[in-house]
Amino acid sequence: MKIVITISVWFSFLFLSCSKKISNTENATRSFYMGTTPWPAALTISEVEKTYQFINNNCDIVAHHFDEGIPFEEAFTNTAMPSKLVENVNFRKTKTASEKKVFLSVAALSIFRNTKAPYYTQATTASNIKNNWEQLPFNDAKIITAYVNYISWLINQFNPIYVNYGVESNSQNWDAQEFLKYKFFLQQVYTQLKLMYPTIPFFISYIVDESNAGYQFATQLINYTDFIGLSAYPYISISSSSNGNTNPQNFPINYFEKFINIQIDKPLAFAETGYIAQNMLIPAYNLNKEANTNWQDNYLQIVLNLCKTKNAKLLIWFCPKDYDEMVTATINQGTATQETINLLSLWKDIGLIDENGNARPAYNTWINWYNKKKQ
Repeated sequence: MKIVITISVWFSFLFLSCSKKISNTENATRSFYMGTTPWPAALTISEVEKTYQFINNNCDIVAHHFDEGIPFEEAFTNTAMPSKLVENVNFRKTKTASEKKVFLSVAALSIFRNTKAPYYTQATTASNIKNNWEQLPFNDAKIITAYVNYISWLINQFNPIYVNYGVESNSQNWDAQEFLKYKFFLQQVYTQLKLMYPTIPFFISYIVDESNAGYQFATQLINYTDFIGLSAYPYISISSSSNGNTNPQNFPINYFEKFINIQIDKPLAFAETGYIAQNMLIPAYNLNKEANTNWQDNYLQIVLNLCKTKNAKLLIWFCPKDYDEMVTATINQGTATQETINLLSLWKDIGLIDENGNARPAYNTWINWYNKKKQ
């Protein structure tokens, strides 16, 4: 009897061990790439190096995000790009480990996401040429050609696997007529890029919020995107934080799913996201939000599990470390407007690492998921 029991126990143990191994194997995989942008904690050599070190050690993709305007004339005429842009691109390529995949993300819109992007801010192009481009509407053929050429130039520089060619395209603040021009612009750009690069998925990203207008604009653009791309910073505007409490457990039901379900056969991609781990106070925007590291970690886990459930393609956490130092330096220099400082402050505390270099709980969650095998 003792022998029988022993054998029985051994077989039970073997079965449980095998089951556990199978379970662990299933849980040790992910469908999506994980990465951040190279946005540094400060504009110093040391902090820039730390940011790329994080990417090279803890990400399998880098998000090269371009949001500084468009070099319209140079792109349209296929002449040399502005030297500062070329320098920026070359620096990014030099600092990124060769085995890392690249996600290219480009904003055709201004920072307020309801008007055309300005001329590339560091271009030395003559003012009258810049002004001529600034006055052209989105649906002008020259604007479309210039933008397609610009995206093509960036693709040839970075060889990305995915391209977000329309960052945050569905702002609730669009003027209806201007949105129609932008919609035509996206349709033309998407069609041309797909012909030029048939193997690359091109998509636009949607601002995730609860506005009816933003959702309706998103539905009108579904034909011009290969993925359901999401840009989400819920702590800023989500209704559950109206009293200042940003606990993700209070999120409205189907907050993300509403956008994911616009067309369920298109893959999910979190083009950018993040969550504050410290309280946020920006009087100019009437924002006074309570936050903590546990809520940040909980948010990251929600997003990671959603990506797993939906077999997502991509998850980009915008910056790996808080950039308090950058904001402070900007204030001390006295060259930035208060509006710029307010905008920078919206995201400064979303790092997986705090401003002092201490890893937050979300950092450990990130590493645990990064260590899962990418399918």
